[in-house]
Amino acid sequence: MRSATSRLSKRIPITSAKQALSFIVYSQDETRRRALMASLSASQRFSADRDQIIEIASPDQTGTFSLRNGAVLLIDTASEQLDQKLLEDRAPSTVLATFGETAVDDPQFDDHFGLPLKQAAFDRFIPRARELAWLRSRAFSEGSSATSRDKLARLNRIGTALSDIRVLRDLLQVVLTEARNIMDADAGSIYTIESGRGAAFSGRKVLGRAERRTRAVAVKRAALTQQVFSLRFSAAQNDSCDIPFEEIVFPANLESIAGYAAITGEIVVLDDVYKLKGDAPYKFKKAIDEKYGYRTCSMLTVPLKNTSDEVVGVVQLINKKQNPLNKLDLEDNPTANVIPFTDEDIELATSLGSQAGVAIENVRLMDAITNLFERFVIACVQAVEQRDPATAGHSGRVDRLTMALADEVNKAGTGVFAEEMFSDAEMVELHYAGLLHDFGKIGVREHVLTKAEKLYPAQAQAIEFRARIIRLELELDALRQEARLYADGKPSASALQAIRDALAEKIAKLQDDYAFVTKHIKPIFVTDEAEARLKQIFDSPWKIGDDTFPLVDDDEYKSLCTKRGTLNPEERKEIENHVADSWQFLKRIPWTDDLARVPEIAGQHHEKMRGGGYPNGVPAGETPLGSRLMAVADVFDSLTASDRPYKPAIPLERAIQILEAMAKEGDLDPDVVKLFVDTKIWEKLKLKLVRLADASAEQKAAR
Repeated sequence: MRSATSRLSKRIPITSAKQALSFIVYSQDETRRRALMASLSASQRFSADRDQIIEIASPDQTGTFSLRNGAVLLIDTASEQLDQKLLEDRAPSTVLATFGETAVDDPQFDDHFGLPLKQAAFDRFIPRARELAWLRSRAFSEGSSATSRDKLARLNRIGTALSDIRVLRDLLQVVLTEARNIMDADAGSIYTIESGRGAAFSGRKVLGRAERRTRAVAVKRAALTQQVFSLRFSAAQNDSCDIPFEEIVFPANLESIAGYAAITGEIVVLDDVYKLKGDAPYKFKKAIDEKYGYRTCSMLTVPLKNTSDEVVGVVQLINKKQNPLNKLDLEDNPTANVIPFTDEDIELATSLGSQAGVAIENVRLMDAITNLFERFVIACVQAVEQRDPATAGHSGRVDRLTMALADEVNKAGTGVFAEEMFSDAEMVELHYAGLLHDFGKIGVREHVLTKAEKLYPAQAQAIEFRARIIRLELELDALRQEARLYADGKPSASALQAIRDALAEKIAKLQDDYAFVTKHIKPIFVTDEAEARLKQIFDSPWKIGDDTFPLVDDDEYKSLCTKRGTLNPEERKEIENHVADSWQFLKRIPWTDDLARVPEIAGQHHEKMRGGGYPNGVPAGETPLGSRLMAVADVFDSLTASDRPYKPAIPLERAIQILEAMAKEGDLDPDVVKLFVDTKIWEKLKLKLVRLADASAEQKAAR
């Protein structure tokens, strides 16, 4: 399993392997301080040749170190706070992290390490810190304005970084951050263009919960004057004022500065938004400034365009700072450090706007392709499930349960899953595996797939027909016996009655045997006594005259002896082969690298912990964790589903008992079953299940 996604920003592929780091560990608790230092030095990612560790036990020692290039400051949240000025005056390339019982809700910190400390967390943190320090040292000026050459070099690196980001939300944050860095802007925001009025959006399951899918579109400027489009306020940042961010959608028109830039495709440069020209078609809305005590002055608004010169969004930069490291003095002189945006800024913004526009368009197209593929997968699953309407919806429910279980694995801070983590890509991989886990059923014969009872209707009708024939033959045989008595002379009443009593006894036995067989056509559990009775019926065909009449034939007998469910051994083998078929079918798809394990995960959800499962019979320890999660989800849904014609829904309490028994017997992973029960996944997903107190007699007796 790949490592967890760190909170540190993902940007350019690592070219920072030689970046030296100075780890400054501050804690007034010697035990905690030494433990963290030991974890750092023990990591294989720590370089004894380049890196160093500085130990700080008191705030008074802050003069003994410098937060310059390559500094990584790790602060114990339980210790006395360091001087805030020290943090404010740090070099922009400094990496900040905290450790302790509770994470600090402060965006200036890049990561947090909970207690107890875990070595794997530091193994992930050190290379990311090395990369981030390297990037920041080049993306920021260390205390002075960057030269034009530096800015152009930085712009090129940004273009490389933008091409690697596949999530629109993350992309917009990076675009806005880098635009502000290059233009030394104190604040900024990004707006994306959406079709229609932006009132609705589609969704999909990610990490066991709903996540909004972007509706960003590429729009020709001419179309903006003919159709209805909207601007979504998608991202905002501010160094000097804490302004809560809230996504809003508003019409794209010429009345707003962002709308004007989107419609006309022109860059709007304003030295002071409070001093607009009288003929300006747009207006500046002061409501945010007045509400939060901010002062917007200089502004640079740039339309983001793709390669077809279509507008996909707008970036708006606010208040270019003369000294980019200082915050604005909002109390006394908010515009003292603010200067107008220059011609060089406009040139750089134009280049950045083109790069960002293409990146946004690429993400939009990737999202459209992903949506197309996912809807195709769902359509395939629905097509397979239509062959067996009784299990329709099963794949979707198993997917939800599996994703929710994986989400709980990611949240686990203690126990056997503390070191396990599904990355975002692995969660998507598991999502598709969950949807497609029964895809191989497309190769199962439909009459087997939809078999609701132990015998097919034609077999049940054949037994009924044989019972009628046997009864008629018994009656004819009795009549022949009476006829022979009459042929020999007038029979006695006792002789005739004896024949009739024998006939009644045989018919009663026939009816009893037929009723017993009919009862066991239903998918009820077959006890040892019942199996012995079925064998006696099969081994004792009716002998009438010179002829023999069996009530059940060989195939019917084998099916009637099925202990549980409706499938005889041959049919069950055919059903079990659907797992191997799923694996083989899915392997034919040219999955991308991040989805390469979908066939393996989907194809091993019927393996058992002790081995002996199918299709490979390997122990569960040799199967992916995702398959073990899916196995529990699959069994739970099969037990509690209320749409199966061959059995009623089993009450929740009994289903849990069955899961725990299967875990004890080695069928299911006991750790996964415990996680499932402890976290009460069914409550979090609000599943409609039968409770034991509300169960019918049939549901209570279901096995």
